[in-house]
Amino acid sequence: MVPVPALTEPGMTSPAPGRARPPLRAVVARLPAAAPVRPREAPTAHAVIEEPATEPPMQLAMAAATTVPAPASAPTLSQDDEKIPHYRTRMPPAATLRYEVSRGLLHGTGDLVWRPQAGRYELKLDFRLSGLTILSQASSGAFDAAGIAPVRFTDQRFKRGTTAANFQREADKITYSGSASEFPLRSGAQDRLSWMMQLAAIVAAEPQLAKPGGKVAMYVTGAHGDAGVWVFRCVGPEAVDLQGSPVNAIKFVREPREPYDTAVQVWLDPKQHDLPVRATQKSGANDEGYELRLIEVRAAS
Repeated sequence: MVPVPALTEPGMTSPAPGRARPPLRAVVARLPAAAPVRPREAPTAHAVIEEPATEPPMQLAMAAATTVPAPASAPTLSQDDEKIPHYRTRMPPAATLRYEVSRGLLHGTGDLVWRPQAGRYELKLDFRLSGLTILSQASSGAFDAAGIAPVRFTDQRFKRGTTAANFQREADKITYSGSASEFPLRSGAQDRLSWMMQLAAIVAAEPQLAKPGGKVAMYVTGAHGDAGVWVFRCVGPEAVDLQGSPVNAIKFVREPREPYDTAVQVWLDPKQHDLPVRATQKSGANDEGYELRLIEVRAAS
């Protein structure tokens, strides 16, 4: 990876109240089946990027070919689940991030396209193996005092239909296109794609959380009637090798709370708006999981 200048310093802060390809047949054969029902689970050569002109009022997501949770009834939230702090946010500027995606012996690429503009945003992930799109996710919405405020999240997988989560803000609830489940719309709630940018925005605005022992909690939902609180705990600084170039990143870990819960590791680059330069995700002990490593960041055209 050829080093180039770091990204420009962001200036958007919300008000504070309180990453040999096998033939397609081999790829499809390795895609996991749906996970068992779990009621609680319900997830860089750099170019110079200019800050978007927006003044906000304010999952990978990376779930490339990972297990899809089955619809579940509304979970019983613990007292810790209820205590999600209000965080300040500083949104990263518009960019397209290209990742190398690995799942066992399978390798592909994924583009994460982030477009904040005029108080709204569009976020899209396309994951390709052997030249075919295996996963496509999209999140769209606006910004509010808690940061990213999704309105709709869609998830489409190879040879499957599109499913969606709808954040009905006037009705204060989250509903789903393929499930009768409903959940209360909690402040700062994210989908399995938008959490990546929300985590980056929180850590950029509150750098004290990027120290060992720091943690960030947020409510995260997928598109299949699954939702739950994700708590990211800061492990501390750790070097990430990106095509032979080391990056000094900050590692966060989301530990699973149930056998088929989603375990996440994510490394944020404080010199690049705390954008993820590496991430891993795994659902259950028998899941191979997957890994993303940043190849490049391109400025929005």
